Amino acid sequence: MDESLKLQIIFNEDTENKNQKFFFQYLWKKHFAELKKVIIYAILFLALGFLPLEFLNLGPVANIFKYGGVLFSGYIFLILYYYFRSKNKTFKLVEEQIDDLRKMKDKISFITLHQDSITFKNPLITINCIWDKTTYKIIDRYLIVNILNNKISFILTESEFKENEYNILLDFLQQYSKKEK
Repeated sequence: MDESLKLQIIFNEDTENKNQKFFFQYLWKKHFAELKKVIIYAILFLALGFLPLEFLNLGPVANIFKYGGVLFSGYIFLILYYYFRSKNKTFKLVEEQIDDLRKMKDKISFITLHQDSITFKNPLITINCIWDKTTYKIIDRYLIVNILNNKISFILTESEFKENEYNILLDFLQQYSKKEK
């Protein structure tokens, strides 16, 4: 099969916003798991360092727990700072891109499927990638296609495609790329 198959993606601002918000939360999910652990450690260290626990009688070791608790607390604030900073920056960039797409006359995007590569094309960019550097993952109703060894991600839903084109894309992905776990 040397010919290519072109799938049209219907641009919708609301769908694009939802896709990007989902992807942001998906990426930060592992950081929140880490945050939970750090909060538990901070509480434990602060309790061991500052509470007068007569039965433990830690003596000078309590100072180590005090400093450790303060360090863990600082790490909590650092994670939260980066979360809110990246959230604001990401959503600002998403809005800028949606505004740029809104200004374009031609708002049609395409995914072109070849036997040896996949191409994403919208009015702003065109990116081509071989299947060996392409992976995909399905989470809830979202299809995440990662290209260039997970450097660029495209978030798609079935509602963005016409008729059976979403299933065609899934078939190609299953046949030529790797599914992430």
